[in-house]
Amino acid sequence: MPPAEAGCRPRGASFPVLVLLLCSCSHYSTSGGLVGGIRTVAIPTAENGTPEVDIAQRLTDRVTEAFLEDGRLRVVDEESADAVLLLRLDRLEDQPLIHTAAEVTEQYRFRLFGAALLERTSDGGELLEIESLVGWGTYDAARPDGDDEGRDQAVEAAMAMFVEEIVDRTTASW
Repeated sequence: MPPAEAGCRPRGASFPVLVLLLCSCSHYSTSGGLVGGIRTVAIPTAENGTPEVDIAQRLTDRVTEAFLEDGRLRVVDEESADAVLLLRLDRLEDQPLIHTAAEVTEQYRFRLFGAALLERTSDGGELLEIESLVGWGTYDAARPDGDDEGRDQAVEAAMAMFVEEIVDRTTASW
């Protein structure tokens, strides 16, 4: 036998080991780590305790889009879902943030307060409760009267924080 091949095993001996290794790893799935074994979630329109009519639907749409982009849970209707994500908006506030020396408000902070509850549909069992969610954004007070663009951007920023917290906390332990 040539010296280069003296310590080598026959070529066929490593093939069964390779097949065994590939087969043992090929069944890996992230679904085994899902809280309560859920794979699907329904997201009904958020309960709205604020004076702004459309904000609950806007938040619900943003949360749904975020779960679709994340992809770890499929978003389905309530009858088909393993769990339901119940959202609640409690209040919002526009708080003066920056003042001039003459005590004129230059900037406001918009804050959105609420909660989320993930319940198993089969038995109503609580899988996750997030009691106090807060999202915020800032906007310039010097915008012309009737121009809500700055505030709308602050509302979108607040919702983005709110949504990120929900998706992160809902999927973090999975």
